[in-house]
Amino acid sequence: MKRSNFNTITFFIVCLGVFLLFSYNSNASIISGEVVDENGDPVPELMVSVRSYKGNFIPDRHGIRGRQPVFPPPQPSNTDATGTFIIKNITAPTVNLLTSFSERNSDYEIRGIKIQGIDFNIHRHQLMMLGGFPFGIEEETDKINVKITVQRRMHIRGQVLNEDGSPLRNVNVSIRTKSRYVNGGSGSGSGGTTLDGEGRFTEYVDDAAYYTITIEYQGQSAESPEILLEEGQRLDGLTLTLKGVKQAPPKPNIFRPKAPPAPRPPPNRELRRTISKLRREGVWAINPANRHAYKVINCKTPEEALAKAAEQDAHLLAINDKEEQQWLLDVYGNENYWIGFTDGMKKDDKKWDNGDPITYTNWDTQKLLAAPKNDGEQDENISKTYTALIGVTGKWQQVSDDNPVANITNKAILEKKDLIIGAPTPDEETE
Repeated sequence: MKRSNFNTITFFIVCLGVFLLFSYNSNASIISGEVVDENGDPVPELMVSVRSYKGNFIPDRHGIRGRQPVFPPPQPSNTDATGTFIIKNITAPTVNLLTSFSERNSDYEIRGIKIQGIDFNIHRHQLMMLGGFPFGIEEETDKINVKITVQRRMHIRGQVLNEDGSPLRNVNVSIRTKSRYVNGGSGSGSGGTTLDGEGRFTEYVDDAAYYTITIEYQGQSAESPEILLEEGQRLDGLTLTLKGVKQAPPKPNIFRPKAPPAPRPPPNRELRRTISKLRREGVWAINPANRHAYKVINCKTPEEALAKAAEQDAHLLAINDKEEQQWLLDVYGNENYWIGFTDGMKKDDKKWDNGDPITYTNWDTQKLLAAPKNDGEQDENISKTYTALIGVTGKWQQVSDDNPVANITNKAILEKKDLIIGAPTPDEETE
């Protein structure tokens, strides 16, 4: 079964004397705002938390590697009757993860976030992988206003009964959920859950599908009929009655000598190295709209990205219109990528690294993660800058070596205009 539960957000008690860990000057910021449902009504008693990180860290599918959490951590805030919350003493500059879940199996999930008046698209699986919504705070920022829109999650709630009709109370049972999705495909998931004093349980689901719930306990089991949940629907009142399971008779213990295992062929290390290299380098994807080829590569720095592009007779990405950018984010996901705009908005150099003219720009003019100065113009006296496409916002930012964005951008998109799959090389053509 697909799941989008967030990791539990836990804050440790601050030990006495932890302030001695600070060895640099910092400013404190405040985050305040409200939590509302999709109808705009306030949501009370929902915990909003912020986890702050400093230094060199990289978000990936496992969460955050190389993270350096800020201590003492900002204290979480519960929303009041009007849905309002406030979190104080957030060290700046930092990069942060925002979450509005007080526990793993929360009845709510985030559907939208507005920071400083800017709406951000929320992707359920990215929030699940990172544990929250990432955003940056610059040193001079005093206060940030946030509006979080949530909705109740889809779920199936039921009660487990013994064969005599009494509730199965306060025990841990195995629960398995099978799904047959409305738009095609299927899935399954299993785990354990603890029934309450009346034998009740809640199973959270994420997608429109036909669901079947199976409960197992001490050799007994119960299975529900197929349940259709459309998008946003919830089911309460399912009843499952346990029944005994007949055990198969044990097989007679007849000794049969085992045949010797067949000899294994020697490992083809060269083939393994070739496959590993192909996986690291990725494959080219063709955009049907412009017939250009694109590939994502891993890189530690933008200089390394430029070098790898040259090795593959390609250039860093040049984005020529909004539709091209959206296609790339749909294909490769909303991560951060280096693109081919180096010292790009100087008055005498308004073109991409591959020579294309500037026909489309999407600069971040806000100061959420150190946006470029004056829509892209930069001081001639500062160090060389590169441009990153911030996948979460879809905006571009010019980034220097000391910018925090450089520490969380470890991929680049390469582009070729004339890639033809299967075409012979010049040497092959001359033979």
